[in-house]
Amino acid sequence: MSTDPTHRTAPGPLAAADDLVGRLRTHRTEPAANPQLEALALAVTANQPVLLWGEPGIGKSAGLEQLAAGLGLPLETVIASVHEPSDFAGLPIVGDDPATTGVPMAPPDWAVRLTRAGQGLLFFDELSSAPPAVQAALLRVVLERRVGSLVLPDAVRIVAAANPPSSAADGWHLSPPLANRFVHLDWTHDPATVARGMAGT
Repeated sequence: MSTDPTHRTAPGPLAAADDLVGRLRTHRTEPAANPQLEALALAVTANQPVLLWGEPGIGKSAGLEQLAAGLGLPLETVIASVHEPSDFAGLPIVGDDPATTGVPMAPPDWAVRLTRAGQGLLFFDELSSAPPAVQAALLRVVLERRVGSLVLPDAVRIVAAANPPSSAADGWHLSPPLANRFVHLDWTHDPATVARGMAGT
């Protein structure tokens, strides 16, 4: 068996299956009104932090991707539940003389990319699965727009998504100080839209 990563095997028993899977992935789109997406776009346009509440797998992330593409904005998705508080408060970087210059708090790469772009959508996903210490660190990002030693541009919009604690993996209730900083929108799914999507629309 070849170990060359560029080597491709000749068509075999799975070739027909792969062809079928490829055909199933083809889809078409059609215009449709979406009041939820319109409400989200309105809040984002007003530069208000938005929190989308909904069950897992009903299109919260897909809605953000669609909105970012429609607005022509870069989208940075950060899974809040898999980060540490220091990922939002900044990582200490020791310089040559910390007693004189102090220890700066370096921002993560996503914050640097948004700052360089000067605008964009910052999407914190799985917020209700983030432990209280991470939620506390996120408060400064949402309230003061500060990530470590970096201040996000005013044109960076902040959106988050959360599952109800009853359906979140190891879910937590949001702390009142963090919850109060968001406009809360319920995100639900339309069964007819799901059925049409499964049919390729």
